[in-house]
Amino acid sequence: MPSQCSGTADRHFLGDLPHTLAMPDALTPPDPPLSDGVVTLRPLRADDAAAIAAACQDPEIQRWIPIIPVPYTEIDARRFILMTLQAWHDGTSYEYAIADAATDIYVGSIGLHLGPNVRRHAVGYLVAPEARGRGVAVRALQLITRWGFADLGIERLALWTLPGNVASQKVAEKAGFRFEALTRNWETDRDDRPIDAVMFSMTPDDLAEAEATAAEAAELAPTSVLIADVPRELRAAGTRVAPFVELAAIADLAPGGLRRVTMAGLDLLVAWTEDGIVVTDDRCPHMAAPLSVGELAGCVVSCPLHEGRFDLVSGETAQMPTTGGLDADGIYHAPWSRSGAAPKPEPPSKKLEARRLTRVNRLRYYPARIRDGRLEAQLPILPE
Repeated sequence: MPSQCSGTADRHFLGDLPHTLAMPDALTPPDPPLSDGVVTLRPLRADDAAAIAAACQDPEIQRWIPIIPVPYTEIDARRFILMTLQAWHDGTSYEYAIADAATDIYVGSIGLHLGPNVRRHAVGYLVAPEARGRGVAVRALQLITRWGFADLGIERLALWTLPGNVASQKVAEKAGFRFEALTRNWETDRDDRPIDAVMFSMTPDDLAEAEATAAEAAELAPTSVLIADVPRELRAAGTRVAPFVELAAIADLAPGGLRRVTMAGLDLLVAWTEDGIVVTDDRCPHMAAPLSVGELAGCVVSCPLHEGRFDLVSGETAQMPTTGGLDADGIYHAPWSRSGAAPKPEPPSKKLEARRLTRVNRLRYYPARIRDGRLEAQLPILPE
């Protein structure tokens, strides 16, 4: 398979200084096409134009891909198809339709864009609205990355999204990409204004790690040992670039169990809920009491103090504590009692004001995985 570095060398001279320019060969699609039996990656065709035009009229695609025309017409789609075919011919980009493997119908696009060397390639994708929620983007991204690292000798593959595009960021991370940074003024929008980007990357080591994690998950699937899918926006500070640290052997944990693990001054709660395992701080978001001594029912843990109840998978407060206070959105909740009786009135005091202004925040999570039968989590500490 030719890479962007292959081609005929033409020698030019600037005075007495020789300079060699490598002209890339035209690129050839893999034969057989890349496929996992659910999605297939193939070059775009003229008969994809209507489906592309329909997809690119979606408000979410127009919002998160700031370089596509708005409004988007079938003429724009035909121009895009011609541009991708030219990229194949010029040796600058592998541009694919993501097609349903059974019907060959277009459901999205993905491209591997070649940079000046094997550390400067990048990948981008979109999925039509009707195909979302089926893992199409993750499957396509895994196909193109595995092939790219194996056949093109890629040493680093970049992927960027707009800061608010959480769905696309989740796709990147599920495929094994690692968050790097918020890059300022990385791109321009359709009005030529600079915009920031969230940058991800993948190296050969990242790919090997992602595949090992996926293999471990597949092996554990029959025993229902899963990591719960928690809100990405509720990750604890400093975890996105933190190393994974071993917390416990899976064999030492039990469904429905709560366990405290202390690492470098961090008191962590490892909870095996009905939706899977979560790792969060072992303290009530109200008064910092240890949740590990509370009771777990499904996904909700009860705090041993003041009867607050917290959903360990959504991060939300299921029941405010009896002392009341502010919820995570700043809305005040009055004190209450289990008996239903009105709380005893209190005269104004500093203590009363402190309770009224105490905020019950959402839980924060430490991203977790299972490797070699052991639970690991990303912790913003240096491993011992």
